[in-house]
Amino acid sequence: MSASQTGIRFSIILFCASAGVMFQALRITKEPPEFRLLAKVVSARGLIPAQASDHENNADYYGTILATLESDIVKRRALEHVRALNPELKESEVEIRAAQTKGTAIFNIQAIGRDRNYTQTYLDALLDEFMTSRQDLHVQLNKNGSTMEKDVAILERASYGSEVSDDWKFPILIFIAAIGGALFGFLLDWIIRGVISLRSLLADT
Repeated sequence: MSASQTGIRFSIILFCASAGVMFQALRITKEPPEFRLLAKVVSARGLIPAQASDHENNADYYGTILATLESDIVKRRALEHVRALNPELKESEVEIRAAQTKGTAIFNIQAIGRDRNYTQTYLDALLDEFMTSRQDLHVQLNKNGSTMEKDVAILERASYGSEVSDDWKFPILIFIAAIGGALFGFLLDWIIRGVISLRSLLADT
């Protein structure tokens, strides 16, 4: 292989890698920033030492809290709550993730959205609707003859200080784009060499 052919192949690969980086950089800069706000609720059960036989019941109980936090009905009520009390806010998609801190009765609720004000307002509304749903459950159980005291409390509402930056993603995505572009360059070079070889073969016949 001549030096000129090697230079052409290298140029193709370098061009594709550079194009991949430029495309990814433009895509990232056009995307609005992503905000992640964190709130916390705590269960009263976690404040009482549990017996060994209670662990399984507690796991089921904590599971219902997580399911309620991520339920469609609570999310829908939160949306209606925001619409009623903050009609001036433009609606924006918000993703809700709930998880229990291992070994504790603390539940972390993360709201992820593109609009900071709307995301915080929605998360606060979700907390309020979650607490309302627990109160409704208490009333229903008490009517049926069961007793259930207030079992959860809001430990921490969302604040601007709990934002999580996504800046760490930028170099990773750029690296992936460069690798992808280089691989595409290798593929393009392989196709070009295949076409040239085929043309040479046909010319010799």
